[in-house]
Amino acid sequence: MFSYKLPCGDFQTVTAMTVHNISFDPPVYEQRYCAAVQILSDPRWKSQIRKSVEFGCAEIRFFPLLRRIETIENIVLVDIDEDVLKKYMHRIDPLVSDHIRQRQCPLQVKVLQGNVADFSDELRDTDAVIALELIEHVYDDVLTEIPVNIFGFMQPKIAIFSTPNSDYNVIFTRFNTLLPNGFRHEDHKFEWTREEFKSWCMGIVQKYPNYMFALMGVGNPPQDYESVGHVSQIALFVRKDILEMRLEHPLTRNVGETNRYQLIHGVTYPFHVDTRSKEQRIWDDVQYELNTFKQYYKYKSGEDDFEDMHKMPIETLLSRIHRTGATREILDDILKKKSVQVEDQFVLIEDSDEDSVTSTHSETLEQSLNKVELPGEDEEFWDVN
Repeated sequence: MFSYKLPCGDFQTVTAMTVHNISFDPPVYEQRYCAAVQILSDPRWKSQIRKSVEFGCAEIRFFPLLRRIETIENIVLVDIDEDVLKKYMHRIDPLVSDHIRQRQCPLQVKVLQGNVADFSDELRDTDAVIALELIEHVYDDVLTEIPVNIFGFMQPKIAIFSTPNSDYNVIFTRFNTLLPNGFRHEDHKFEWTREEFKSWCMGIVQKYPNYMFALMGVGNPPQDYESVGHVSQIALFVRKDILEMRLEHPLTRNVGETNRYQLIHGVTYPFHVDTRSKEQRIWDDVQYELNTFKQYYKYKSGEDDFEDMHKMPIETLLSRIHRTGATREILDDILKKKSVQVEDQFVLIEDSDEDSVTSTHSETLEQSLNKVELPGEDEEFWDVN
């Protein structure tokens, strides 16, 4: 095992218990999604996560957050229920805003019907695996094969699992919210205690010693019930070479016979390729910042009081265009080439009727809003509140 903390720190949540019920704010599924996104965005491996596979994607609710991680270029969503996938497959389609404000890197998304226990060519070269609230829905034969597929065949850089913590169920028994099968959902085949989940993780790293794991959770216990832990427990598996440790065994490059998953839906997102030279990108940014600076002081001073010439500190200009990779030397050279007046440590901005903003920086207002949908009818009670 190793110790792991979310890169952005713990997020603020509220668990409230009354005489009638227990509630979670935000809902547990949102807390779980937030934790998974933070893990995937960890600076230690974010740049290495190009392809991700989510098993048990069901209604495709996690995808809107996953797609916002700009470094990910290939997303595969897998579930065994073909009918559910066909009902919700439209959720991967690009929005109007994706065409207006295009990505800076490509993104391909596929929705596939398949079994998490099966090897498949579509799973090759996966960097990250996400399986949220999946393992408790499968029978023992599939559960046994899941580590074989993920850690033996796919060998991702990281893998994230979550599952209910049955230690927490003592609270739900107070409100009679557990089902006749004794679990939180009618399709659950089991619900593990924290020790049982830890034991399962230990078995994986013993069989696949290239990996280490860390345990955490979401959905805090209410006051005076801290001993039961989190309502949902999470395991993060990380391949040792990603932690700059020596691998115990060489990677096997996905050997083994494969079954082909069924493609339900696939899309390619629009993305923008910037063909400008570095110098042109810097100059475009300089024009934009100088004009913005001028318009601000023109508005602040009023048309009649604005001076014919205004001064912008070079260091201020440089701080605003740092994203282009400009240095002071490069900026000085460009300003000289473009005959921009410089006096001491200031750029002189001449008032004119024409703006110097290039079309590259024409801004559009992204008006498309993502609707936050409530969980489906088959979501657990403890997940919704």
